[in-house]
Amino acid sequence: MTAPPGPLAWVSWLRVVAVLGVVMIHTVGATASGPGSTTTVDGWVARALDLPFLWAVPVFVMLSGALSLDPERYRGSGAYLRRRAWRLVPGLVVWHVVYVAYLSLTREGWWQGLGPVLARVVQGQVAPHLYFFWIVLGLSLLTPLLVPWVARSGRREWVVAALAAYAVPVLSTWPLGSDGARVGLSHAAWSWWLPYLGAYLMGWALRGVTLPRRSVVPALGLAVGLSALLTWQWRNEDAPGWLEQWSGAHYYSLTVAVLSVLVLLLAQTLLRPDGALRALTRPSLLRAVDAVAGASMGIFAMHYLVLLVGIDTGWLGEPVSTWPVLLVRFAVVSVVTTALVLVLRRVPVVRQVL
Repeated sequence: MTAPPGPLAWVSWLRVVAVLGVVMIHTVGATASGPGSTTTVDGWVARALDLPFLWAVPVFVMLSGALSLDPERYRGSGAYLRRRAWRLVPGLVVWHVVYVAYLSLTREGWWQGLGPVLARVVQGQVAPHLYFFWIVLGLSLLTPLLVPWVARSGRREWVVAALAAYAVPVLSTWPLGSDGARVGLSHAAWSWWLPYLGAYLMGWALRGVTLPRRSVVPALGLAVGLSALLTWQWRNEDAPGWLEQWSGAHYYSLTVAVLSVLVLLLAQTLLRPDGALRALTRPSLLRAVDAVAGASMGIFAMHYLVLLVGIDTGWLGEPVSTWPVLLVRFAVVSVVTTALVLVLRRVPVVRQVL
């Protein structure tokens, strides 16, 4: 869905920034997690480009909730589920087939038969981003149950429900087991939606909420501080063990949950006709932004294939590279992927999976 102009212009901008954040994570991830990530300039730059964007996937889910849970846009469960299935299922199937085919042809021993490949699909081991299709599909199936409740309740109930649901993944990463280990969450195609239900509800619960003017600078400072904390603590021997145990640098941590909420609130506050970034809401500019935002699912799905091809052919350097190479790689993957998706979306049949 493309955000309508005016009050929801922030949705389009946030979609564009979020999908570019996902591209950034994947283009610099090998260097950020490789040898020397905490002892070299290249490693630290890669970490600073990677970890602060951990909010991207939760915010994508929040944006989906902010639009899909709107009772005024809802036209009944049948119409909604048909539309979502038509939008999501072809992409889910086609992109899994595409990545399975590419990896089978380029990685020796990757194909071990249909059974093992289906097991990879179910566990999200084909490509590191395709699980997002399962998240959105699962939440879409729940939406017909949630919208009637949203319609008859108010913001207080929405926020409480969102916090309660968000607590599930957060508590599951805490060392609450009998042996001091994490309780853990089961990851499978049919349950991937569960850790993101809180983000989905939070997107609707906070839609339309803006920060008081005096709170904007502190909120920005807190967001920058949390981003810096994530950059420093991840896989860092100098970070205290309790920090990683109780609020690690991963999608389910309390730190990332707070950062995601801050990003959403700041976007709504700043990207509006009377906000500090109102110049970005001009109709002429929004037409271009809306086009890219509308293609964000396709960019999300295709960018990793462009990255793989670029690295496999040597055009984008080695997986672990210097920081200038990483920036060039990010720019090339972003531009090439966006251009391909925008062009291919003009083809009716292809558009269905982009």
